[in-house]
Amino acid sequence: MRRIVLLCLVFSLGTGTARAASMADDGDLKKNLSSLEKQCQYQLDENLINRISKSSSKVDENVISIDFYLTIRPAKRDVEGKLTFACLTTKAEASEQKSLKKTTASAEIALEDSGGRYAREVAWQRKFEGQGWNGTIAYVNAVYGDQRKQRISDYFLICPDKNELTCFSFEIVKFKLSKRESNRIPEALLGIEIVNYRKSR
Repeated sequence: MRRIVLLCLVFSLGTGTARAASMADDGDLKKNLSSLEKQCQYQLDENLINRISKSSSKVDENVISIDFYLTIRPAKRDVEGKLTFACLTTKAEASEQKSLKKTTASAEIALEDSGGRYAREVAWQRKFEGQGWNGTIAYVNAVYGDQRKQRISDYFLICPDKNELTCFSFEIVKFKLSKRESNRIPEALLGIEIVNYRKSR
């Protein structure tokens, strides 16, 4: 249940309108990268860090949400996206985070949307191999409700198969992806590592 709450927060934050991109503030970026490592047990490789234009974070009760706005090139053009992580902040809550049950990305989306008026339609789900972890990635670009299908921002949910790691999302800002571009997003996100992965190599 706690994992579902975290992911609902990620999606609600991920569907908002993004502000215009600007140069990342070094202080904020370092702070948010540090929070990502300490609170969420993830780290970004240098390639992804160099693509960040800005970052932000907020705490809502015991959940910290961290956003990184970055530019990637999945095919022939640059596209902007928002990479969002959400995890528990306190050590007491972090111990509960370790008890989270692993699941697939499409299953998480179905759980989040159950009982609602609209449900996101998963275009595809695939295996995802991160740096030091494996999992699944699901792609969504439409919702279904009131007997009709509506286009929404291209959205990807990635769920590791490690119990202590929370799912995270990547949402495309402004652009609509082509089929080729959406198929290549998983490759563009391979620089997301678990903490201490580099030391263990």
